[in-house]
Amino acid sequence: MRKRVAVIFVLLVFLALIIVYFFAKSRNPHIQGVFLDGYLIGETDTIITINNHHYISYDLLTENSLLDTYFDRNDSTIYIYQDYQRFTVVLDEKNSAVVQIDDNGGFYISTNYLVGKLEDSYSLSAEGLSVFIERDYSKIVNEKAIWLYDSPRSVFGRREKIKPNSVIVQYKTDGDWILVRIGNRVGLVKNQYLNTLETINEKGILQSENSKQVIMAWDFFTRQPTTFVEGLIYPSLNVVSPTWHAIDKETRQYEDWHMREYMAYYSNNNIAVWPAFSNSFDPALTSKILNNASSRKDLIDQIIGISKRNGYRGINIDFENIYLEDKEVFAVFIRDLYLESRKENIIMSVDVTVLSSSPTWSLFYDRETIGRYSDYVMLMAYDERTRPEHGIGPIASLPWVETGIVGLMDYVPAHKIVLGLPFYTRLWETIHTNGNITYDVTAFKLPSADAFIEANGFVITYDEAAGQNYGEVQIDNIKYQIWIEDETSLKNRLDLVHRYGLSGIAVWALDYSKTEMWQVINDNL
Repeated sequence: MRKRVAVIFVLLVFLALIIVYFFAKSRNPHIQGVFLDGYLIGETDTIITINNHHYISYDLLTENSLLDTYFDRNDSTIYIYQDYQRFTVVLDEKNSAVVQIDDNGGFYISTNYLVGKLEDSYSLSAEGLSVFIERDYSKIVNEKAIWLYDSPRSVFGRREKIKPNSVIVQYKTDGDWILVRIGNRVGLVKNQYLNTLETINEKGILQSENSKQVIMAWDFFTRQPTTFVEGLIYPSLNVVSPTWHAIDKETRQYEDWHMREYMAYYSNNNIAVWPAFSNSFDPALTSKILNNASSRKDLIDQIIGISKRNGYRGINIDFENIYLEDKEVFAVFIRDLYLESRKENIIMSVDVTVLSSSPTWSLFYDRETIGRYSDYVMLMAYDERTRPEHGIGPIASLPWVETGIVGLMDYVPAHKIVLGLPFYTRLWETIHTNGNITYDVTAFKLPSADAFIEANGFVITYDEAAGQNYGEVQIDNIKYQIWIEDETSLKNRLDLVHRYGLSGIAVWALDYSKTEMWQVINDNL
């Protein structure tokens, strides 16, 4: 009797297993949607099909960083950037590239239109009701029939048998299992009976490579020059960037303080001239210009027009003090300006600050976009402290500078980074008056700082933490403190240029110089 019960129990268990197996087999044999290298990133609602033609959600593409793009809502225009080209889609136009499906701005882009326009040159294919976006994959073939699984090491994970000599797309190998696609089905196969037919490595976005080591100095002009006076030609200096072009706040036109004699003088001494174009550091003016497609284009046309007219072979973009909410549109401006600069064979450098939590000083820079759409990125590694409320200390301590370099390298390749150096310092004053303490600060060019230190008998020591010499003196009720910018601090920063493989240095500013500093640069670079 017990044996009979046992047999019945075994049969019932076996029957239950068969039911479970066929229930599992009766489910949807494969998941559908948008796949990125074999992984589902979008459900079926991220695809719409019209007349057997697929459209993918724009939001899905941007959320997964698959498009280098900007949507100008003011003009209902999509800009897509790839391979240093800009593609424009206007939503108001009736075309097959885009479909808008609701009043909330949701829209879908044609897979046909997207071919060749995705980031990193991803390939794109539509199979059935799914879309597959792929890069760095292999095509393999199976010698024998094998099973496609949706989960490893389980008979219930089997989906279907793959016939011999089927072409399979291989994504990722994990031990005995391979993530693959066959047709419009994604799953796992065992790593056996397989041969590689072809390995495909899609090319990434172009990155301009510059072999020129930049040793630059900004030449600070506060007004339009009327006469030209020849300056010293410092050893190793190979680029000067005169601040000739700021936006007039009334006309929104660039001032042009260009001097032919200046250009000829430096050119004759084998020094390139890359004049600086600023936004006048006016956030409201900048916002008005950047947020209007027409005025943004006009500003770019002005920069290119002035550069061609004056024979500039390089330019420096010095936009500072911008609202954080204008970060995206400033990045669009940089992209579009760089595309035009490339057409004219004009080298373009862009200034950025050290990463910080300040919205208008640091966070508005899209450093990744700037790194891709420029030839050089000038890291303005100074002004760590500018006012007493920031705390008394150096304006560019060595650890702060190094942190700035490392932070920027998360977004910009080292061969594009040029380290900005201060040829000025600040004198801090702590004033005791009738039991009260007040503070003052004065900026000094290097020769002026040296003269003040010598005239007032400063006691000089080395500040190990800051990586530079420090001076202090008490005169009557005032304590003077200064972190000295000299050959010692300069040498320490040049060591960082070598350590991180940066592309050179940029000095603020040319007429703040002293010859000893340029000799250190010449000896070390």
